[in-house]
Amino acid sequence: MGARTIRILGFERTVLEWITLAVGPLLYFLILSLPIGTVTQRGGLAIIVWAAWYWGTGVIPTGYTIFIPLLGTAFLPGMDWGKITKSIIHPGLGMLLGPALIVCMWTRWGLTRRMALFCLKWVGTSVRAQAVVWVMFATIISFIAANTVIAIALTPIALEILKYVGYDSSQKLKNSASAMLIIIAIGVGASLGGFLTPMAGGQAVITWQQLVDTLGRPVAMASYTATLVLPVFLSMIPVAILFGAIFPVERKYFEGSHEYFEEELKKMGPITKSEKWGFYLFILAVLLPFLQPLWMPYLPKGMNITPALIFSVVTGILALLPAPDAGAPYGKPFEFQKGERLLSINAVKVLPVHAFLLWPTAMSIAVLVNDTGASKLMASFLGSYWDLPAYVGVGIFVAFCLFMGNIASDTGAAGMLAPIVGAATVAAGQNPIPWLLMMGYTVNFSFMVPTATGTMALPIALEGKASWRLPVYGFFCAIACGLVSWLFWGTVMHFDLKFWQNL
Repeated sequence: MGARTIRILGFERTVLEWITLAVGPLLYFLILSLPIGTVTQRGGLAIIVWAAWYWGTGVIPTGYTIFIPLLGTAFLPGMDWGKITKSIIHPGLGMLLGPALIVCMWTRWGLTRRMALFCLKWVGTSVRAQAVVWVMFATIISFIAANTVIAIALTPIALEILKYVGYDSSQKLKNSASAMLIIIAIGVGASLGGFLTPMAGGQAVITWQQLVDTLGRPVAMASYTATLVLPVFLSMIPVAILFGAIFPVERKYFEGSHEYFEEELKKMGPITKSEKWGFYLFILAVLLPFLQPLWMPYLPKGMNITPALIFSVVTGILALLPAPDAGAPYGKPFEFQKGERLLSINAVKVLPVHAFLLWPTAMSIAVLVNDTGASKLMASFLGSYWDLPAYVGVGIFVAFCLFMGNIASDTGAAGMLAPIVGAATVAAGQNPIPWLLMMGYTVNFSFMVPTATGTMALPIALEGKASWRLPVYGFFCAIACGLVSWLFWGTVMHFDLKFWQNL
């Protein structure tokens, strides 16, 4: 006998779902009533908690959480509601939508299927082997490219793999521990690698920029990366162990064989010009921001060429260029239409709209954190950790950063904490460098909510839905990486290892 359902305003939900839905605004008003800070500061924190509750429980499609910042600010005094609505249309939107459309174009011409078959052929059908390869591959690639872009690029390939082995719907994916292991591996990996270079993620950019501002001098990107190589690689070890041996699977091997996948690849024939163009232009859009110091001096002064603009321009070019051929002869979702462009309506049809509404939601909340004064409220919880014994002070600080990163997203938490940590350490006569690096490194382990950039892989795969596996798996990944952060930075501070001296 199924669970009893209740219909309200045309929506039918179980009693438990209605209760879960009601808990969100109840948490909001409960935090508003707490005797801390001002009502507006409490409201900023309450909006974060409300959104995180819906993301974690999956009681509504994740894209609908875009209304929470709008509803939440309506009850807060002194808030400019118009500014909040403008924050939803973020200047960096092209950085998300551009790569998403390019990858949709890959699917349209058959390239994602070709890549999926290649992975199945060479990695094999071992569930755990696939998971470890994907988590490490996503991590390493996101060292030099925005983690959001990497999650968007790799998720469709993994979905093609899973379709080949029987998971051809979001419901089948959601019900399978083995299939979800692959999807979450991509999200966690893309997020995990997002701190090694300032090109990799918003939290890395914020940390690097705060170092520049606090020190009052330039900090070379190469020096920044060299300093963080060791801690970043150490954090990869427990994550690989969790995906390779700990997280549950209902089957050890997917269906299929090396011979079968090789035969499927032969059916697709040689790679076509349409597939090549889509791949080459994507790589170009990824490399141009990374190589910006080489080509920027040749541009007229005053030009501000951002990664978002680069991806927007590349996307526009693809929408104008006619397809040079019909794409792969086998495995395309649509038949070729005469006169079709490389980026056509057939590519746009593949776009998972619900999943991409998460980005403006996250950006809006990041704006709210500062505009409501919630960041100042959080600052009151920051003590003089540097006055405590090294392992104790670092442990408390790491736990705080880990908590903030997993409710406010990595970028949101870095934006909130970086200026506070920089100012507080300087005022206390402490070296700000290790504490800023420690903060950015730790908030990067934001694996529990789908707005943590890379973990957008999950709602992309599930067509905007959420799953309890993300917060649960993300929790264990965050705790494991948090322990690495505590041991590493605690050791650095205890023995006064100035390994950052080249910054």
